[in-house]
Amino acid sequence: MLPVTYYPVATQELFRHNSERIEGKPYAKYFNGDLWLHDDVMPAIRSAMPSGAAITSSPEDLDSLLDGGYHEVETGFCVTDDGHPYVTSLIRFPGCTPEMFTWWFWWHSVEPERYSLWYPYNHQQAVPRDRDVLTRPGVADVDRYIGNTHDVIEYIGPMRSELTIRFLHPSGLGFDTDRFARSGISAHACGELSLNNGVMIHLVRTTADGFELRSRYIFDRGRTYRTDEERAEALGFAYEMLLHDQTEFTHLSTFLASVYREFGHRA
Repeated sequence: MLPVTYYPVATQELFRHNSERIEGKPYAKYFNGDLWLHDDVMPAIRSAMPSGAAITSSPEDLDSLLDGGYHEVETGFCVTDDGHPYVTSLIRFPGCTPEMFTWWFWWHSVEPERYSLWYPYNHQQAVPRDRDVLTRPGVADVDRYIGNTHDVIEYIGPMRSELTIRFLHPSGLGFDTDRFARSGISAHACGELSLNNGVMIHLVRTTADGFELRSRYIFDRGRTYRTDEERAEALGFAYEMLLHDQTEFTHLSTFLASVYREFGHRA
């Protein structure tokens, strides 16, 4: 694994803020600023993927994620031929279960300090609009975030972003969810992003030693980038999104099992 060394100045300040406010929290020991990436993702970060390997947000293309095997490119970034940013990302979680993933997607939003565990340099807060559902008795973990909207403040590279994530059941994006069990999909977190009117897809497939997370960020519902300058801007954005995703989820994979074992049965 390779250490992450790219920390824009503003994110260094956020790290200091996060490290101070998490003091005294029962989960503070999981706050760790040593971030890493797997060696094999470096070629995907160093140059853009072929634009023809991107998929769209159409139901037909989304359902291709339910086919066996893998897409031509599982980790990469580009601007599509139609002028839209696109990101694909694959991260493996050895020793983790789909139940841990589903639990994490509501537990991290109970208070901002938990969100900072995920990416200590770049995550400031993720505030759900329906906070009561997080602690309501008798609610399944998946239903504590599906149907909820999170107001998020985080850095994507050097850019401070205020965005919303409206979590949806995958069928709301057009997936044929009747195929999920046959396709080995054991957990999910999907939704619509206010950032560039994007679609966020996280699909979990169980593996022999844990699970793998296949993610897509598709921005074909938003702005189209046409000029060379605009396409360069879009490509830079896609690059930062890939780096952000790879960093936060690789980091999560290192402590998810431990934090779940300690706090998985508490709100």
